Amino acid sequence: MTAHSPEARLAAAGFTVPEVSSPRGSYAPYRAVEVGPSRWVSIAGQVCRQQGVAMAGQCQSEADVEPARRAAEVSMLNALAALRVAADGELSRVIQIVRLRGFIRAAPDFTHHPAVLDAASAVLRTAFPDQALPARSALGVTSLPDGAWTEIEIDAVVMTD
Repeated sequence: MTAHSPEARLAAAGFTVPEVSSPRGSYAPYRAVEVGPSRWVSIAGQVCRQQGVAMAGQCQSEADVEPARRAAEVSMLNALAALRVAADGELSRVIQIVRLRGFIRAAPDFTHHPAVLDAASAVLRTAFPDQALPARSALGVTSLPDGAWTEIEIDAVVMTD
């Protein structure tokens, strides 16, 4: 890890990219497709698990935004862990994060989805300060695995050798 790597920038901000977790079903943590001189990578949904335990909760009011934002950060770090594996172990090989989809476990009348997902976007901005922010969707859902607050998917373009 160099002093200017995405991992170093994240560490300086107090974040740690964990080891990628094993899938809890019949799917791959990522799928990569060669596209010309680069690789399109799609990361499977990553919930806010720490050491295998989901941060459980549901957004019901504005008071729930802060804990849900922390969960969105953890989901993003888990997504970056899978992306690091897809990028041959180096996040510095990421050319661009293209798309961010965030699912927030929320009550039907909760309306602050973008504020929750802004925390995940901030993690990306820390890791990749020179990249444009990705296209993004912030969706409220009634249920997520293990009652998790958030689940995040990302698509990226990665440099090949």
